[in-house]
Amino acid sequence: MARINPFNPNSPTPSGAFVGRVSELKRLERDLIQTRAENPCSFLITGERGIGKTSLLSYFKYVAEGLIKIDGEKMNFLVVDTDLDQNTTQQGLLRKIELGLENKLAKSEKARSFLKEAWTFLQRIETSAIKLRAGDENHLDEVVLEQFSYNLADVVNRACNRDGGGVFDAGYDGMAILIDEADNAPSSLGLGSFFKLLTERLQKRGCNRVMIGLAGLPGVRDVLLESHPSSLRIFEELKLDPLTDDEVGFVIDGCLRIASSKNNTIYRITKDAKQYLIALSEGYPHFIQQFGSSAFDSDSDEVIDVDDAYKGAFAEHGALELIGDRYYRNDFYKKIQKNGYRQVLRIMAKSMDAWVSKQAIRQEFKGKDSVLDNAIKALRDRHIILSKEGEKGLYRLQQKGFAIWISLQTPQPDDPRMKPPARPGNTN
Repeated sequence: MARINPFNPNSPTPSGAFVGRVSELKRLERDLIQTRAENPCSFLITGERGIGKTSLLSYFKYVAEGLIKIDGEKMNFLVVDTDLDQNTTQQGLLRKIELGLENKLAKSEKARSFLKEAWTFLQRIETSAIKLRAGDENHLDEVVLEQFSYNLADVVNRACNRDGGGVFDAGYDGMAILIDEADNAPSSLGLGSFFKLLTERLQKRGCNRVMIGLAGLPGVRDVLLESHPSSLRIFEELKLDPLTDDEVGFVIDGCLRIASSKNNTIYRITKDAKQYLIALSEGYPHFIQQFGSSAFDSDSDEVIDVDDAYKGAFAEHGALELIGDRYYRNDFYKKIQKNGYRQVLRIMAKSMDAWVSKQAIRQEFKGKDSVLDNAIKALRDRHIILSKEGEKGLYRLQQKGFAIWISLQTPQPDDPRMKPPARPGNTN
């Protein structure tokens, strides 16, 4: 009979998703309470891939919409959530917000008519009655953003029943605009200036119940700063760090308790296997779920040992390959198009995630110094490698898993595929 696997790497909110995130959860709950009291608080969740940004944003949405209570109290926020990619324009972002509001508010003919009238100007943009700013087909004229903020303020105030108009009769506590993968925003979107102007105009019109939540890789800070130097002041940053070994162990134990309950069988894990999974995951919640899921599937006797963890990690279609397809392959093959740049990553992968000097890379690099210089700059700019603060010429890969994946999954044509690392000893 098929067993229920308690680890769920494909869910934005898997078991144990919020272990070690108590302070962040409390801050987000506080932001909701403050915004409801007309003191809007916006936030920025940053962290590396697999660290749990999307899960935290999903939790926030559930709390804001009242699906999860805060100290026994339900919130009732109007939530519009979306994500960004390299093709997102300001017009497209406005349209996403508009569609999100219509989906939540257009429940009566009176409401639909009001919303249709409110967004007429956006339809005129799409038919070119209102022209975009000359020389930039992705950037709207500031007057258009002014009009959007005016209409948004009107919609939110009515949805919160502040004017007594009774168009929606919804009684919302406020509105939250949530944007995931904000680091993907193209420079033409002007993300920082967009939200700076929007928040300022909303407050000038007496609309003080709109909060904005962004989530993205650490590079999102540069995206905002490039657009407007003071845009970061709008947001309170919540930087997600890897979980501690004890916290990872707590997640693993919790998942096995769930497995025992759902399958009516007691599942255990040996001490060495648990430590091995902790080391493999590097404290990243998604990695915990994937390595744990693969180890659980490899087990056949209800006791996960090192052999199960090792096989689950390194077998064909195992955890490392699946994690690589989701998190590493795009960085290695799509974000960089030159073999010389990939050569740098292969050289650095030999040191795992330790700091490597440019001089050490140069000693192994087969190519011109100018190519190496361009490669390191490109890899830094695209946040594929990290540079050490305060020390020039030192770089490292973000994760050991990335280094292992490069070595195992991206061999050169004349370089045989590296064998998986040796299995650690197994003592119960």
